[in-house]
Amino acid sequence: MAIVDARIDDRLVHGQVCSFWIPKYDVDRIVVVDDAIAKDDLRKSMLRMACPERCKLSVFDTAKAADKFSRHIDHGIKVMILCNSPVPILQMARAGFTVDHVTLGNISSREGSKQIARTAYATPADLEAFHELAELGVEIFDQLVPSDPRENITKQFL
Repeated sequence: MAIVDARIDDRLVHGQVCSFWIPKYDVDRIVVVDDAIAKDDLRKSMLRMACPERCKLSVFDTAKAADKFSRHIDHGIKVMILCNSPVPILQMARAGFTVDHVTLGNISSREGSKQIARTAYATPADLEAFHELAELGVEIFDQLVPSDPRENITKQFL
């Protein structure tokens, strides 16, 4: 399995992912990593309906995702990981599977959050997760769509 991107975007499967990112990387499978959504059949069904036919969709909790990615279950296919915050990426790292980079999309402003990139806001818990990921050597990029410049913003979390 080739993980082509680990994207943090609170919209998860949406127009920009389907229209720009999936074609850019020729993605075969999207894996949404989210403990709550993994238990919610309605939300999983809605995500599957939003996913283009050419691309399969899986939804895993963080423990199952870390296990599957560590064992290279989907060998030979291109996978995009989608999360709505950095916390699942950090939880997977703590469980033994670390990505080499994450790309920020849209992370909406919430109470107590601060702006960290053009279209991304982070709560204190998100900031701590980004800090830990940066310390693990995970590069953090800001790039809303493929035509935007890819900006490495890792240093702001160290």
